[in-house]
Amino acid sequence: MVSTSLKSVDPVPESHSATMIAHEKLGIRSANNLTSLNGRAQEQRTEALEKVLERHRGEAQLVLLQDFPDPDALSSAWAYKLIAQQFDIQCEILYAGTLSHQENIALVKLTNLPVQRWACQSPKTKEKDLSIYQGCVLIDNQGSTSQLLPVLQEAGIPITIIVDHHSLQEGVEAEFKDVRPNTRATATIMTQYLQAGLLAFDSSLTEHVKCATALMHGLRSDTNYLRQAQEEDFLAAAYLSRFYDSQLLNTVLQSSRSKQVMDVIESALKTAAFTTMSRSQG
Repeated sequence: MVSTSLKSVDPVPESHSATMIAHEKLGIRSANNLTSLNGRAQEQRTEALEKVLERHRGEAQLVLLQDFPDPDALSSAWAYKLIAQQFDIQCEILYAGTLSHQENIALVKLTNLPVQRWACQSPKTKEKDLSIYQGCVLIDNQGSTSQLLPVLQEAGIPITIIVDHHSLQEGVEAEFKDVRPNTRATATIMTQYLQAGLLAFDSSLTEHVKCATALMHGLRSDTNYLRQAQEEDFLAAAYLSRFYDSQLLNTVLQSSRSKQVMDVIESALKTAAFTTMSRSQG
């Protein structure tokens, strides 16, 4: 006969077990309450932003980035521009410095991201008729990193909106301000506004796909490729994953190449897009 014995395990005392269950329930309830509070806060922010956009319906705005914009700033500004279009607000996205990294140049070129460089000392910039703009918007900054803000303020252009995830800076006023130092990326904030309904992304629209790709890149960049991401970043990434172009993102990420190589890649992508369009129309 073979005898099998099981190592005895001390049972958890009933009172201790009940305490553990109570603590688990309390933790779940606290998490749910926090999620509910965050949800209500986002609803309030969305309603407030929507009211400001509605007040400025039909206007023209300048969207200011830091002088050396990164993927988070570039993509978030594009998302704002698309949202503003829903209110017939025409936006121009500007920076005064340079695109300092090959990856940033690739992002702009390969997605056709609508950004312009306005060098402060350039004659073309000085000749601009700023009277046609009714407001400026600061995305991923609060003005201290943009040489263009004093130029616009001197022209009497007010700051309408600020959306940023850096520490709050004193002395900068705007009609609407959403500054969240505890959020990892401005791309996460802008994606939340998309999720809240200010713009419904459509995977059949090339511009939406490219903007989603840019936002995914911006979010990943500011969270160290999601290694430092929080729950809200993962939720934003999950939403963007329904629309972004993974092949395009990989091309941007692998862009430490020469300008000539980037031109070839850009041409190939345009050819592929034209071929796909021709087939769909045939």
